[in-house]
Amino acid sequence: MTARRRILSWTVSALVLVAAFATGAAAEYPEKPITMYCVFSPGGTVDTSIRALVPGAEQALGQNITVVTKDGGTGTVGLALLAEQKPDGYTLASGTSTAIVRVPLARKMTYKPLGSFTFVYAYAAVASGLLVRPESPFKTFKEMVEYARQNPGKVTYSTMGAGSPLHVIMEVIAMKEKIKWTHVPYKGTAPAETAALGGHVDAVSAGDVNKALSGQMRCLLMHTKEKYARLPDVPTTIDLGYDYYNDTLISVYGPAGMDPAVVKKLEDAFAKAQETPAWKQWLDQFGLVSINMRSGEYTKFLEKGWEKEIEIQKALGVLKEPATPPK
Repeated sequence: MTARRRILSWTVSALVLVAAFATGAAAEYPEKPITMYCVFSPGGTVDTSIRALVPGAEQALGQNITVVTKDGGTGTVGLALLAEQKPDGYTLASGTSTAIVRVPLARKMTYKPLGSFTFVYAYAAVASGLLVRPESPFKTFKEMVEYARQNPGKVTYSTMGAGSPLHVIMEVIAMKEKIKWTHVPYKGTAPAETAALGGHVDAVSAGDVNKALSGQMRCLLMHTKEKYARLPDVPTTIDLGYDYYNDTLISVYGPAGMDPAVVKKLEDAFAKAQETPAWKQWLDQFGLVSINMRSGEYTKFLEKGWEKEIEIQKALGVLKEPATPPK
């Protein structure tokens, strides 16, 4: 055998061994506990959703999943940390599509929105809205708009963070109505709702409407494209002619470069978890919509969402060019 043939033979053998090792590693996954970052504050929509889903996924995978809070920056702080981890499937994050297709348009990120992650599985679609405390003087959304028109800057509202769709929607409305109100950002839905309930702000543009479903608050406006079946008398942003709605998905992310076989195991585990009573109880309480969007479909959704959001925000005059390149 010539030297050239020996080198070629060794190279082929080495590639076969690497492939066999990778396949074996994927087959054994998971061999140890998994860490799941929650990129929003405790008690909010994302935090409670992943905690409702994790027990079913643990049962399917045969390993513990520890949820660790890594909040801040409308979900971008935790995702920036995730982007630095090994793509071995043992560090994941639960967050929203907002930190991929919206916030990086306005702010420079250390990660590449469409290049730094494996988009594992989207499991819930939000049903968000504008809520006020029961004793609020605003009985309808139009009353709130008219008051803001007569009193520029005096109406205050809280959200889960700057650059979130809950923030963008309110500013789109302000632009179209030619009014001014004041945004007060928090690190998640839970503290934003607490601020509204305590009278520290006039309203909360919330990531879910569970406080309205439970009677603790009143909903003046839904951010959904279609009428929300559980609050059929509440108008949507589309009903009122604002041409903007919240299509945010709650999902599981991993670092870029994860083994497709590991991703498949995670997809199957989270899909199985959505069949559990704990998950169905959470859906009933928070009023969100359960979805089963696997990695390939979710990746395409985000790629299209990036382009769509740029087009919308440029048309509204709120964006010139993205602050962060996608890849």
